[in-house]
Amino acid sequence: MKSSETFEVEVRGIRIEAETVRSFELWPVSGELPPFTAGAHIDVHLSHGMTRQYSLTNSLERHRYVIAVQRDPGGAGGSMSMHDSVALGSRLIVSAPRNYFPLNEAAVHSVLIAGGIGVTPLLAMVRRLCQLGLSWDFYYCARVPARAAFLSELKELAATTYPDRALHCVFDGEAGVTSLNLGDVRAAHRPDSDFYCCGPAPLMDAFSTTFASLPPERVHLEYFKAPVADTLGEAEGAFTVTLSRQGKTLVVPPNRSILEVLRENGVPMLSSCRQGICGTCETRVVEGVPDHRDHVLTPAERASNQTMMICVSRCKGEALTLDI
Repeated sequence: MKSSETFEVEVRGIRIEAETVRSFELWPVSGELPPFTAGAHIDVHLSHGMTRQYSLTNSLERHRYVIAVQRDPGGAGGSMSMHDSVALGSRLIVSAPRNYFPLNEAAVHSVLIAGGIGVTPLLAMVRRLCQLGLSWDFYYCARVPARAAFLSELKELAATTYPDRALHCVFDGEAGVTSLNLGDVRAAHRPDSDFYCCGPAPLMDAFSTTFASLPPERVHLEYFKAPVADTLGEAEGAFTVTLSRQGKTLVVPPNRSILEVLRENGVPMLSSCRQGICGTCETRVVEGVPDHRDHVLTPAERASNQTMMICVSRCKGEALTLDI
């Protein structure tokens, strides 16, 4: 399945999951939808040329996708469009699923930590773990229960086989409740567990620090927004990019991304987030060493230098050749 393929879907269900969160049930207008794995997301093409990424929350089904969207009046408009303009019967264009946050189905135990709307990819993981009969602990951080989407469903999933599966809720907007102590979470579980986290930047930063000493293959993160100024590196010099299939060489100046230069020179490229968090612009590297600044590739994938995210990553030397 090519990541550039798109599919028309119809909205056949809308549910209120929390105070500011709605879920949308998307069915194919014709045929079957591409398969997906727990942790995957899709691009949803909205009005005015907006494209947004939303995690799939449902089980591994072929007849529908389910996404959840938190209304954010301070955002760029995608969530407002979903809440205000999308209704039952609306048709949308979506991409095939991509997964840069996969579940390790061979883990001895899974510990999942969600902050707010970060629950969405982790819910799909919990469903899959239950299907496989595997153990898990889920830590859910929110201000108050009314703002915790899918809370009742998680409680039901955890109640069936406690203590092999347990839900731990931290509502730090309530009197006397403090934020989740990630050091305590790490100490409470065997070190060969797999640890997952998705949520706001402070939670992600604390998670990265707390679990930094564990083997990287046991620590899994997904960002919904790139950390502030994290895409800036030490070297911001100009470099050249050669397009191997076109025989064209372009100069990327210090203040422009590879993606911007390509588009300015009439080379159409798929992209969405422009923050290095969605994976849409992943491009194969033919020659040269990328300066990876994304939040998608694993350490092993970065070390291989086989692909790069051209919306944020640059070049460690003077030249790159890309499979374009």
